[in-house]
Amino acid sequence: MTPLIRETIAWTTRSGMDPTELQWFDISGLMATQTAVSTDALMTCRPPFRRCLVVSRGPSKSHASYDVLAVVVGDDPHEGILIDMWKGPTGKMPRKIPTMVYTIEGDQIMYGPTEEDDPVSEEEAHLVLGVLARWYHSMMATKTAYQPFVRPTFTNQRKIAAGKKPSYDWRTVVIDGKAIKCERKGDGTRASPRLHDRRGHSRRLPDGRIVWVKPCKVGDASRGIVFKDYKIKEPTWLAR
Repeated sequence: MTPLIRETIAWTTRSGMDPTELQWFDISGLMATQTAVSTDALMTCRPPFRRCLVVSRGPSKSHASYDVLAVVVGDDPHEGILIDMWKGPTGKMPRKIPTMVYTIEGDQIMYGPTEEDDPVSEEEAHLVLGVLARWYHSMMATKTAYQPFVRPTFTNQRKIAAGKKPSYDWRTVVIDGKAIKCERKGDGTRASPRLHDRRGHSRRLPDGRIVWVKPCKVGDASRGIVFKDYKIKEPTWLAR
């Protein structure tokens, strides 16, 4: 996992959150560019999983290093997407933005605080929606690459020594806009994958229509379970 995600997991665990109930995304590379991204992405894309945590660290206009952390709950904007966001200079306790929700009604994005007595400013509301739009937009036309990381536990070391696959590992999926070639098994066949979450994504049909494919679980639990975090780099088409 990325160092920032490792650090954030420790923080969320102290706060009583279970990190395995979330899908983790590090978008630091994506947020490094100042190129504007339209919030239209909120109309056409959805969160890739029902419960996501998105983190970013990088320079801001006022600080050499600034952190943004968002918990995004929901996968259908017609029902409502809930966002909790914290932000602040690296090394200091981040400040929480009032909890927000956005929905899609017809051709409009409707948004606001979940509590009337805890309003959110327009500036911060636009910040929240802008972060989500960048995140969604980055995954519209990208491929994924897998970097395996085996947890150095006694059980895993024993399984590896016996020639078996570890039952648990964490894979960082690098999303950088480049097509990745799949490596085939030596015998020309594809082994049944271990149980893992497949993220929601957009798909273009032969007739040109774009549809949303919902997230789901795939694979065989008897072969082990794979947990992933996602590191999103700045796509070359966004940096121009």
